[in-house]
Amino acid sequence: MPDHHAARRDQSLPSVLIERALTLALARWEGPGAPRRLAAAMRYSVFPRGGRIRPRVCLGVAAACGGDAPAAIAAAAAIEMLHCASLVHDDLPCFDDAATRRGKPSVHRAFGERLAVLTGDALIVLAFETLAHGCADHPARLAPLIGIVAQGVGMPSGIVAGQAWECEPHVDLRAYQRDCPRSGRLAVLVLASPQPESAPIWAELQALAAAFSCQ
Repeated sequence: MPDHHAARRDQSLPSVLIERALTLALARWEGPGAPRRLAAAMRYSVFPRGGRIRPRVCLGVAAACGGDAPAAIAAAAAIEMLHCASLVHDDLPCFDDAATRRGKPSVHRAFGERLAVLTGDALIVLAFETLAHGCADHPARLAPLIGIVAQGVGMPSGIVAGQAWECEPHVDLRAYQRDCPRSGRLAVLVLASPQPESAPIWAELQALAAAFSCQ
């Protein structure tokens, strides 16, 4: 007879790992001397959780490619923090001026616009710090990971670029969807570097990443 309880435990394991990694990362920045309201705003923006689709995809890709667990978990947490940062910034009055996010007041409505800007900035920095912590035992993995994450977040075709296109007077929507990957696509690419052991599935992962860019 199939063990349905074991199956449920296996399905929940990625969620446990992701939530633990996010909690530990935020705790590092909540020590004595830290600005209390900024620390509270960072935690407010990350918890309670959304779907956590991006970090779950990241862990799945890492498992398929034989990635080491600490680096994979760190990358998954980093991607979720970058995603949360993008939501905080996207909700700001200068962009969407969203009143709510995940069923509660957006960060700038709850903590003010200045702290919302700092919250997004802080989560971006913490994401890269989390990558560094996770790769402590595998330093050779750190440089490629940072490069892929920075490319997926920055310019010319990362999350920041996608946000910047909203500031342009004229936008080619097809080019925007094609060239500016969302954080979901980043989750697929971040650990799927074309190493010998992952080469057979690299084409499939690229296709999956392309699909995410259209969501």
